[in-house]
Amino acid sequence: MARSPGWLLQQPTGPLAAVLAAAGHPARFEILQSLVVGPKPVADLQAELALASPGQLYHHLKTLASAGLVEQPERGVYRVPPHAIFPVLALAAAAIDVAERPGAPVEPHDLPG
Repeated sequence: MARSPGWLLQQPTGPLAAVLAAAGHPARFEILQSLVVGPKPVADLQAELALASPGQLYHHLKTLASAGLVEQPERGVYRVPPHAIFPVLALAAAAIDVAERPGAPVEPHDLPG
């Protein structure tokens, strides 16, 4: 995706903030990390994420779905829509770039692979 900085800075902030807010919650970002590799049933997500209740999971899934970051292709199964996979990965990469302190050493366990 190629977007000029000028174009990006002229976009309405409401929709952008909604996506960032939805992805910005730690539990919701964990859900995105889990679903970006492929669809999963709710039971698998619940077991994997160890949330206190299924209600919490559904609350987070609803927020992510409202922002367009997840969808339900079939009953009880969620996924990151194909068009959102790269943007979710880009959000993760951007967050890492911002969170890292300039000059901080990269630990071997932080490297992919």
